[in-house]
Amino acid sequence: PLFVREEKPFPYLELEEALKQNLVEITEVSEQGSVPNLQVTNKSLSDILILDGEELIGAKQNRIVNTTIVVPAHSSVVTPVSCVEQGRWRYTSREFATGDSFSYPSLRRQKHRDVTSSLRATGSFVADQSRIWNDISEKADRMEVTSDTMAMSDIFESRAGNAEKLEHDVPHQEKQVGFFAFIKDGFAGGDVFGSSELCRKKLPKLIRSYYLDSLDEGVKFPAITVEQILQQIQATETEQFASIGKGTEVRFESRDVQGACKVVDDFIPHLMVFPRN
Repeated sequence: PLFVREEKPFPYLELEEALKQNLVEITEVSEQGSVPNLQVTNKSLSDILILDGEELIGAKQNRIVNTTIVVPAHSSVVTPVSCVEQGRWRYTSREFATGDSFSYPSLRRQKHRDVTSSLRATGSFVADQSRIWNDISEKADRMEVTSDTMAMSDIFESRAGNAEKLEHDVPHQEKQVGFFAFIKDGFAGGDVFGSSELCRKKLPKLIRSYYLDSLDEGVKFPAITVEQILQQIQATETEQFASIGKGTEVRFESRDVQGACKVVDDFIPHLMVFPRN
């Protein structure tokens, strides 16, 4: 776990809370839809925070968010996403809801690498969709999960019972704002949030995602110490890119780690870090 000495006021409305209050709408960009894009309309007086890797369920197919986004109050933005349900392209609802998990860390690691390459080449937050579909299909095969639509959520659902027990075994702690996760002594990834309360809300979903990779013998993570991770994050050079919504997209890459954060008015609502290999 990672802690903060003193908390600052958190200036954003979190996505799930905004959906509960009917303050945000997430839809396909048109009746026909577009696999790599969704429309997010913020109807509130507050900026809304949407996190990298969050799963969105419904409409024509389930998606995951390609980067952390701060959607300004009373605005609508086209949001870059990736599909995590290859076998469906039909409406099950008109709007999206949030899923019960984030995408699993080995998939987020690969997606992050591909999006960074896309940013460098074209300035766009595009992932390799075929690679994502292949990764989900291979994980389902290894874990002996059958899904009619090859949905990532079906793999999570197949292991939901044990994941719930782990959530109770790894509770959120006072002033905890994030964590680094290790699976079989390998560094799997980490998330750091701009508030302890946001960390508390997101921790169960993130635990589920890391738990899924821990069950997959086909996924390996490199051995890196916490000290090495922190040293390399602090020492690495950064690249800045134009952001979707508010703020600046900052990406970093060192010998062993890669990651990104959103910076809005000198405030970082979310930082994520993954192993490079």
